[in-house]
Amino acid sequence: MKLDFLMPFFKWCDGTMLGHWVGGGTWEFPMIETIHILALAMLYGCVVVISLRLMGILMKGWTVAGITREVTPFLNASLAVILTSGTLLYLSEAMKAFDNAAFWIKVDLLFAALLFHFTVVRKVTRADEVSRATGVTVGLISLVLWLGIGCAGRAIGFV
Repeated sequence: MKLDFLMPFFKWCDGTMLGHWVGGGTWEFPMIETIHILALAMLYGCVVVISLRLMGILMKGWTVAGITREVTPFLNASLAVILTSGTLLYLSEAMKAFDNAAFWIKVDLLFAALLFHFTVVRKVTRADEVSRATGVTVGLISLVLWLGIGCAGRAIGFV
């Protein structure tokens, strides 16, 4: 799916001063990417803990709501860092991203994962107990979406 109407926006992003700063120096891009990946590791840790608890595999002594309450501040903080650092990385090579199929898959999965997390997962994890079928379904979908984002992000450099 080619979204040619977005080309002017991508060109504008590619020409921003911030994009040139990130892409033009020696250390800026690698440092931002390192921060991005560290935040990604924290996010995945949180998603895995919540998902595996939902599925009844991990931390059975905790309620779903209790474990979610504990990890949510870390999940939200890591998500803020990921979205900020990801935007900076994108600005440095927006035109490359425009023609990259993996980038578009990542964007689609990110939108789906955020929507799923802040609607379905949030609603389901407010309960102390969740039915096995609901927990397994929601947990698996969450894991697949977030891990898919990571795989697509990794593929951006190779596509």
